[in-house]
Formats: sequence, C-alpha cells, structure tokens
Amino acid sequence: MNILFIDTAEGTCALLLVGDRAYYDENLSNAGSETLMPMIDRLLKRADLSVDKIDKFGACIGPGSFTGLRVGLTTVKTLCYALGKPCFAVNKLRLNSYNNSNGKVISIADAGNKVCYIARYDGQIETEAARCVTLADAMNAVSRYPDHAVSTDIKLSKTFDGTVGAGEKELRLAIERHADDTVSYNELEPLYIRKAQPERGEGDL
Repeated sequence: MNILFIDTAEGTCALLLVGDRAYYDENLSNAGSETLMPMIDRLLKRADLSVDKIDKFGACIGPGSFTGLRVGLTTVKTLCYALGKPCFAVNKLRLNSYNNSNGKVISIADAGNKVCYIARYDGQIETEAARCVTLADAMNAVSRYPDHAVSTDIKLSKTFDGTVGAGEKELRLAIERHADDTVSYNELEPLYIRKAQPERGEGDL
C-alpha cells in the first residue's frame, strides 16, 4: 500500500509511505502551492514512484492557516479526482497529539492574537471536541487535568510545557490510525473552528 499524507495547517509537511518505508519532507515556514507541489515531486522521485501508484491520499484538515489548508485540501482533492483514489482526513489537534505517548493528552495549537485551538483526548477517544479559547482559558484547562500530557504546535512551544508536533513520527501514526477511514474527494472539507478575521463580530474570538 502506497500512501501520501500532507499537512499544510502550519507550514508544509508531507510523508510518503511505500510499504514499510517512509519518505518525509518539511518546510515549516511556508504552506503555499509553490512549496507543496515540489515537495510531493521530490518524495516521489526519492521513492522512484509515479503519482498514479499512490493508493490513498491523506490531508490534515485543520484548524490552521486558512490559505495553507485551502492549498493542501485542493491539492489532495484534485489528485484524488484525477486518479480516482480515496482520501482520509485527520484534524491538526489530533495529529499533534500523536507526539505524546501518554494516552491522555490536551492538544493546543496557536490561532493568533492570544487565542488558541484546544482539544482533549484519551487514547483514540476525543473527550472534548476542538474549540477556540483564549490562552488563559487553555492554561486553566491544562491545570484542571494534571494527569494529561500537553502537545502543542511550534508557535506555542514556549508558552506551554509540552511536546511539539507534528513531524515524521506523527504523520506516520496518522496514516496507521486513520488511513482506513476513507471518503470520496468531494467529502473532504476543512475544519474551520474560527471565522476568518473579516467575518468576526465584536466579542468573537
């Protein structure tokens, strides 16, 4: 089974799994198509594989950068449509949580302006769904669950005492745990928890 999983919620990461062999690349400073497409091409060349030999495509659906998510999801949907392949989705907070081996994890990702996304997990069970809160509320949540490990993105690594994701290990775990949950390309949708800035009303996070 050949599987390509991409994450453009925060920079660009891609993992091509060819059987048991993994090929990984990242550019955490850019999430544009000018980064993603050459990255996919490099991975295919390293694996000596043509894109039509990929059996499944996976994508991180967010929350995260609006532009980055659109680039990643559009790329996956286009490839699945053109090649007639299935796809699967993993949200960013679930993905980041895989950097921690503790079964109970609070996963936090930056949303800008002292606001963040947060979700809570117990193994594969989502005990609190992803939502948008202030950094202060996130810190209070962490203090309420001292038995939970904390996973963050790179931007919040200095704010919270936790482990940082997601990289090659986390993308590989996402493939192992979610690749069987396939959907059609037209069912792949971004997870926008927070409204775009022009759409936010007074008092909205």
